[in-house]
Amino acid sequence: MGSNAVYLPEFGWYRVDARGNKPGINAQFAPPKECLAYAPALPEEWVSPEVFADPLPVVVAALQTCKTWDVLLAHLPDEAIAPTSQQA
Repeated sequence: MGSNAVYLPEFGWYRVDARGNKPGINAQFAPPKECLAYAPALPEEWVSPEVFADPLPVVVAALQTCKTWDVLLAHLPDEAIAPTSQQA
């Protein structure tokens, strides 16, 4: 998931889900509790506890190199980031 975060002086970095609310989706802005639109559904999916200030270079390279959505979909980048105990 590509997500966004905002810095709230009272709480620190707070992840928000730009996909927002719609029927069946509850992505409230309710600090300090995070209410993201979707939870990881597949074994290889996880939500990073870290907030990255800049996009990963492998993602930028893929977006700059792939000329169409279909090409990007066939060549999605992957970054080996070890899950924390919360994600395992």
